[in-house]
Amino acid sequence: MRVGVSGKMGTANASVGRSILVVDDDRAVREFLVDALRGRYAVTSAASAEDAIELIGKRDFDLVITDLVLPGETGLAVLACAKSRDEFAEVLMITGNATLDSATAAINNGAGSYLLKPFAIPDLLCRVEKMMAMRAFHLRSLKLMKDSELVAPDALGHVDDLASLYHFTRKLMLTLEISEVMRITLEEANAKADAKFCTIEVCLPDYKEIHSMPQTGEAGKADLDAAFAENWSGAFVGIPKERFQSGAVPHYIYKGRQGEFGAAACKCLNFPLIVTGKTIGSLTVWSAANADIDERRNRYLHILTSFISPVIEHVYLDQQVRSQAKTDGLTGIANHRYFYESLEREIARANRKKSAFALLLADIDDFKAINDTYGHQVGDAVIVDLAKRVTENVRSGDVVARYGGEEFGVILPESDLSGAIALSNRVCESISKTPYAGAKRKIPYTASFGLAHYDGNKPITKDDLILLADQALYKSKKEGKNRVTVADI
Repeated sequence: MRVGVSGKMGTANASVGRSILVVDDDRAVREFLVDALRGRYAVTSAASAEDAIELIGKRDFDLVITDLVLPGETGLAVLACAKSRDEFAEVLMITGNATLDSATAAINNGAGSYLLKPFAIPDLLCRVEKMMAMRAFHLRSLKLMKDSELVAPDALGHVDDLASLYHFTRKLMLTLEISEVMRITLEEANAKADAKFCTIEVCLPDYKEIHSMPQTGEAGKADLDAAFAENWSGAFVGIPKERFQSGAVPHYIYKGRQGEFGAAACKCLNFPLIVTGKTIGSLTVWSAANADIDERRNRYLHILTSFISPVIEHVYLDQQVRSQAKTDGLTGIANHRYFYESLEREIARANRKKSAFALLLADIDDFKAINDTYGHQVGDAVIVDLAKRVTENVRSGDVVARYGGEEFGVILPESDLSGAIALSNRVCESISKTPYAGAKRKIPYTASFGLAHYDGNKPITKDDLILLADQALYKSKKEGKNRVTVADI
């Protein structure tokens, strides 16, 4: 096993915040990290995820620093192993191949922080010190809660609420996913209020939706809708009842703890979600008709909403930023950047699995003439029309992107050549047989296509693959347009 150790193995847990495991398959990087941390901490190093997992199974580490990309298992496997042994172990993910998605995946799986290569030693040490301080705080807080018998009886309820808030905020810190934030919050509200079910209403400029969870069992949409209809004005602060009933507002229902959900008459208590003076939604507790929420629970729910309001706003803004980073503003499909990221991932997957996929490039024929004749607004409308037709004719797992001005790229995963040709011809035909129908006129147009097939058994670079598809597209233009040409590989 390729494992090196510096510091004293036997003293790793002599005090909180002293024991670190460094995981990186690059020997130079691994030694750089060990040298930077030596003298401050007891440092153990491993050259693979498998070695790291074996070490974690034998002993505790306060902090694990791991590369995301490792041979065999990835750094996410190391993260999962560390968290399964000790949920309060800190994990710092390091990589030179980061995307927003990979950072989100790491954080959603429990990573405390994320560092990009190359990085400076002061940045590393600062990050490590903060994470070690966080771990020490968590462990000492847990000890205080465990020793609650030392607290005066009249203060036990308050200590219990502090413990609940502590565990709740700890769970919230480990996710950027909307569904997880909602599930964690609804679960906490249900438990503290002893509710039949709870709802969270989101009223942000670009998001109007409702999330519901029963305390136990599975709630049917019809049962919840009936409760909503009777108590709408008291339960929701920003979504019109008519809009919800028309189906325009998404409603996500989560499963509760083990047990049965009883659909009996109930009443509701609403707690608005407020951020810097503006209401962004509400948390509503739905209880049995004869149940009451005492003063302590009521106070706790007010505090809970003050915690979750900025978190909810943040995760929705984060989702919006991530979506905009991948989306073309005109057409709503993937943009140039996301096209390249997707193509790189598909090439890596095909090389790993020795599988095949296809790349299709499309370009609107005589687009300059459309712009010159009808104006740029109509030209933009034709671009949107083509994006719609391409999207309607591909599979759900295919990636459709705006590659350039009037040029589009389509990635067809797990596609053989004959299937890719059939799909390409179907798209080509759907565009040519029906003109674009604007407000005042119908404008016929066509598109030319270049198709390249990638074989994981004969890998080529991303740029070479795009060049092949582009040459095939040029050939389609040269030979009369409105056709599909397959690249010679």
